[in-house]
Amino acid sequence: MKVVLIAPTINEVEGLRWTLPRLDKNIINEIIVADRNSTDGTVEYCKENGYRVYHQQSRGYGNAVMEVIAMTDSDIIVELCPDGSSIPERVPDLIAKINEGYDLVVASRYKDGAKSYDDDAITRLGNWFFTKLINILFHARYTDVLVGFRAYRRSAYNSIGMNTPAWAWTAQQAIQFAKAGLKVAEIGVDEPARIGGKRKMSPFKSGMEILRVIIKEFLAGKRFAKV
Repeated sequence: MKVVLIAPTINEVEGLRWTLPRLDKNIINEIIVADRNSTDGTVEYCKENGYRVYHQQSRGYGNAVMEVIAMTDSDIIVELCPDGSSIPERVPDLIAKINEGYDLVVASRYKDGAKSYDDDAITRLGNWFFTKLINILFHARYTDVLVGFRAYRRSAYNSIGMNTPAWAWTAQQAIQFAKAGLKVAEIGVDEPARIGGKRKMSPFKSGMEILRVIIKEFLAGKRFAKV
């Protein structure tokens, strides 16, 4: 099956230098860097090293992923944070799990002894809270609903209604896969500290956005909420 890897960026050239050369090109058919107006040499680095750059049209992490998916025909989609916090050597493990029959495979930072070295007290608490809430409301068994390192089948993605434009994308995805009764797995994967650049996520603003998505999805019942 054809695999596309999507790497959303805003000024992440240092992380890209560490991440992209370590990806296994034998199992990834296409690597697409979805860039949103970087000024630190991100685009230049990618072009100089033969990586395809897509210039994101609308602001937001979710928009970056949706725009790239719409322009590809790959069977498996891999999302990876190219800031150094996703271990590129673990991509084959995600794909292998998909090939076992799963629709979504999440690289959990809190499963089987995995650790996050990029977390702080606020982000760790937030992830615990939202994971717990989603598990209760949607009868799921996640350990990490917010990590941006995951793989899923296009056929499964096409069967749900993903539409949130920003950081709540991963939470909405976890919810909708659970609501649709799709087959989900997690594997424990450490999260290294980011390399260079600045964290784009604002804990309070993103937290409110995630909470809004959870409420809308819950009120929508078995339907998929328009966010």
